[in-house]
Amino acid sequence: MRPALTLTILIALSGTALAQQPESPGIAAPAPSAAPRPAPARPRRPQPPSQPIMVYDARIEAGDLRISGSVRKPGAIVVLDEDISIQADRRGRFTFRLPYRPSTCVVTLKAEPDEREAVVANCAPEGPPGPPGPQGAGGPPGEPGAKGDQGSKGDQGSKGDQGPQGDTGAKGDAGPRGEAGPRGETGPKGEAGPQGPAGSQGAPGPKGEAGPAGLQGAPGPRGGVGPQGMPGPKGEAGASLRPVRRSDCAGGCAITCEAGEMLVTARCLKAGTPVYEGEGAGCPAEAAGIVGFCTRP
Repeated sequence: MRPALTLTILIALSGTALAQQPESPGIAAPAPSAAPRPAPARPRRPQPPSQPIMVYDARIEAGDLRISGSVRKPGAIVVLDEDISIQADRRGRFTFRLPYRPSTCVVTLKAEPDEREAVVANCAPEGPPGPPGPQGAGGPPGEPGAKGDQGSKGDQGSKGDQGPQGDTGAKGDAGPRGEAGPRGETGPKGEAGPQGPAGSQGAPGPKGEAGPAGLQGAPGPRGGVGPQGMPGPKGEAGASLRPVRRSDCAGGCAITCEAGEMLVTARCLKAGTPVYEGEGAGCPAEAAGIVGFCTRP
């Protein structure tokens, strides 16, 4: 027993010494293996759908119809139930989200030239209409609405048929005619009212413009030479006369006396009658000239 126990103790001690012995400096300990790096992800090329129009999701959620999928052609127009359309993106994907529930829970998707149908989840088809329920109690009367505008006048209706003629009433007896009353007396004549005061005299109106000169009459026949009269008495020295003459006037002639003089007389030459205006006179256009005499008072 002792030799065996001694051998066992020696083996254990030698094993412990070998475990505590340092490693040789010439031999390097193997480095721990580093974790393998993942290979860089390669960009995935878009895979063509197995069907012309792929539907990833078609369901009713939160009151909206949601359909997502993809088509073969990027940017294609996708039409839902021949009414609603959207455009797919550059990868050919599309998404519908709208408040719509198909009556049969089956929708039709089109993207020229492809077409397919899809069943919508969370959608129950409409059943046949049920029987009408009992009539509820009538609500309180509402407030009267605003008066509407008067409508246009309708067309005149057709003339109705003439009704039957009524029976003729019985003719009443004529009453007696009354006698004419007596004629009344004529009333007295009323007194004349007092005469009103005379109105104030109005201001004189403006002086009217002189009318155009009349045409000169034809000259009368020349009279015979009368007998020579007796010489009269010598008169007092009178005022001196100054002749004034104008001729060859185009459109009418006129003469005017100087200041402090007065026109005594004037005569139109050959034709016309002179028209006196203040200290002067004028003849019409048909006259060949005018001659007059001025004097100092």
